[in-house]
Amino acid sequence: MAYHDDLLQQAFDLVAKNPDSPTQADLRRAVSGAYYALFHLLIHETVTHWSLDSSRDGLARMFEHRVMASASKNIRNPSLFPFTGKSPNVVICLRTIAASFNRLQDNRHLADYDNSTLWTHTEALEEVAIAATAFSLWHAIKSEKIAQDYLVSLLVRPRS
Repeated sequence: MAYHDDLLQQAFDLVAKNPDSPTQADLRRAVSGAYYALFHLLIHETVTHWSLDSSRDGLARMFEHRVMASASKNIRNPSLFPFTGKSPNVVICLRTIAASFNRLQDNRHLADYDNSTLWTHTEALEEVAIAATAFSLWHAIKSEKIAQDYLVSLLVRPRS
């Protein structure tokens, strides 16, 4: 199993560990793990296409959370990316993945750094389910050009 798949499974395991009386540690780690699962899936999908296998690990370390968040926010904006002539279903899937990335990242920050936020089992499970849905959507559209262009945008900072 790939690392991103392991992270998603671990998030499911943590949220299911004790559903009647979950600990905040398990719920917070599940929310955080859901984000990191999608984060690493997108990185994996990008570097897999890099032809020099020995350089893939180095390339993977070049991704930045902030750049990925910005690219994901931008791709959701129809005025910046109208995707004219593209399949509406593919566009919806891509924008859903990008929105999921942004949401999961925001909630990962809450889970990891805001101790005043108490997570419920249902809330944590919803975040893990969002990551799982993003995985499924990605697998459905990953061969589309706009999906591959999105991956490149996650790595490359826009020029000022």
